[in-house]
Amino acid sequence: MPGRRTDLSQHFLRRGALAARLVSSSSITSRDRVLELGAGTGALTGELAKRCGQLWAVEIDPRLCHALECRFHGDRRVRVVRGDLLSFSLPGAGPYKVFANLPFHLTSPALRRLAEAERPPEDAYVIVQREAAQRYAGGPYAPETLLSLRLKPWWQIEILGRIARRDFQPPPSVDCAFLWLARRTRPLVEAREKRLYRDFVSASFGRRGTALRDGLRGLLSPHQIRRLARELRFDPGDPPSALGFEQWLGIYRFFADRAGPAERRRVRGAERRLPRGPKLRGD
Repeated sequence: MPGRRTDLSQHFLRRGALAARLVSSSSITSRDRVLELGAGTGALTGELAKRCGQLWAVEIDPRLCHALECRFHGDRRVRVVRGDLLSFSLPGAGPYKVFANLPFHLTSPALRRLAEAERPPEDAYVIVQREAAQRYAGGPYAPETLLSLRLKPWWQIEILGRIARRDFQPPPSVDCAFLWLARRTRPLVEAREKRLYRDFVSASFGRRGTALRDGLRGLLSPHQIRRLARELRFDPGDPPSALGFEQWLGIYRFFADRAGPAERRRVRGAERRLPRGPKLRGD
């Protein structure tokens, strides 16, 4: 097997029962087209090939691509593609699903690319740092974050399990998790309101430690905030992360129904102005 390239932050999943268990826990069937991002040494590739109808195994390391081509030569279901998971062309037509063991430092751009794609996958199963999984999943696994709130109207997000450090070669310095993003067939916010919703939660979530009433100031009146607190059962003095997604969705719908031009201008562009999140450790 080719050696690890440290510049690519490679942590290879070991072959064996774990890879089979991860694939079997997914919704993938023989009818599905699957895009595997970061195929690596093929631990997941072999299991996916047994289960799906068509598999594109994308890997940036030319040595690993060659090894995968040799291993799957003659298997018409498997196509090995040398490419960058951040720039490889996603399928332009027809449904597909994604499986990925992501380098930690590429977690955010990779998931952002999939979630924002013109044709996003039906399901995305990704191995990520446990801290990142909690930030994307939010409740009930951890407090809601801006990452989880900005995705949940269009995606159901679950943590399917933990993955031990010893299951990788070489072992990373942090624990990992198996994250599942399932695209909702009926979004909870209409596509035409997507920008308004994401700008609203970005503007009102506020900095960590601030009260929710501070983030909502100027967007809703004190009377409206008190009314929502009674109806949705939250304390305006709590930090924004104390509220669940359903409560945030209720606040947004109230705002969207009543906001005038001035309130909408106050939130416009809020998401674009957010700083990038902290870089995850462990590579």
